[in-house]
Amino acid sequence: MRTWFLMALAATNIAYGQGYPSRPVRVVVPQPAGGNMDANARAVVIFLEQVFGQNFVVDNRGGANGIIAAEMVARAAPDGYTIIYTSNSFLNNQLVQKKLPYHVINDFAPVTQVATMPGYLVLVNAQVPAKTLKELIELSKAPSGNIKFGSGGIGNSQHLLGEFMNARSGSKLIHVPYKGLAPMITGVLSNEIQVAFAAPTVVLQHIKSGRLKALGYSAGKRWAGMPDLPTMGEVIPGFVYEAAWHGVFVPAASPRTVVSRLHAEIAKAVQTPKIRDYFESGGYYPLASAPEDFRKFLLNDLKTLGELFRLANIKPE
Repeated sequence: MRTWFLMALAATNIAYGQGYPSRPVRVVVPQPAGGNMDANARAVVIFLEQVFGQNFVVDNRGGANGIIAAEMVARAAPDGYTIIYTSNSFLNNQLVQKKLPYHVINDFAPVTQVATMPGYLVLVNAQVPAKTLKELIELSKAPSGNIKFGSGGIGNSQHLLGEFMNARSGSKLIHVPYKGLAPMITGVLSNEIQVAFAAPTVVLQHIKSGRLKALGYSAGKRWAGMPDLPTMGEVIPGFVYEAAWHGVFVPAASPRTVVSRLHAEIAKAVQTPKIRDYFESGGYYPLASAPEDFRKFLLNDLKTLGELFRLANIKPE
C-alpha cells in the first residue's frame, strides 16, 4: 500500500510540474521599484513570461529589511505560484533578528542562486569634501564629522559593510537604515546621508552626472567597469567584502518538479546574451546554481556571516 501511494504521489507531482504554470505567478521582490534587485528580477521575469506563456507579476514589498516580503511567501500556498526574488539580506536576517516569523532554511525551498556581485561601490554625495577613501575615513573621525551611511535596513549587506569598515579602518560612520536601496540612493543624492554602498547598475548615471562620487570598490580586485577606482583593500589592508547575491525561493513543500522547472528556465534566462550582459554591466555575474548546491551555499554562508557579524559587533535585536 505504501509503495502504491508513493508511486501515485510521484505521478501526480510530475503531472503538476508539466502543467505549471496554468495561471499568473506572483514574484515578490523585497525592495521598492527602482533598485538593482528589482531591475534584475524584472529582466528574468520578462524571459519567464515568454517561455511559460503566463504573466509573472512583480510585487514590490519593501520594508523591515525584506522580512515583510519573506513572511508573505513563507505563508503562501506551496504550489509554485508565489515565489520570492531576494538577496543575501534574506539570510542575514536569520542572524540579526531574535524572533523571525519564519526560518530561512526550514520554511523555504531554494530554487537557485541567480547571480553574485563581487563588490559594492563606495559612494559619497558630491558635497562631501573627501576625494579618496582614506580622506573619507579621516573625515568621519573628526569631531565635527557626523558622516552617515545608509542601508536597506538593519542586517542588510550594506549595513554589515559599513560596520565592518568601521571595525577594520577605525572610521566612525553612523548607520541610517532605509526601506530599500531606492530610498537610500535618494537619501545620499539629497545629502541626508553622506555615504552609500551600491551596485553600479543604479548609480552609474549619478556618478556620470557628478551628483555622486565613487571612492572605492569592496571586491578583491578592481571592477573592470571603473579600472582606475581602487579597491577598499588598497586603502584598508586585507579588506575584502563580497557584496551580494540574488536568489529565488519558494515556500517549503513546493513540488520538486516546479522547483526544477523554475531553476531550468532561470538558468537559461541568465545565460542569454542580453540578460547576461545586462547583469554584468551592473557588476553581477550570473550563476543559476542547482537547488541542492544553493542549499549547501546557504548553510555555509550562515557560518561565515556569523563570524563577520561578530567582528562588526552586530548583535541580534
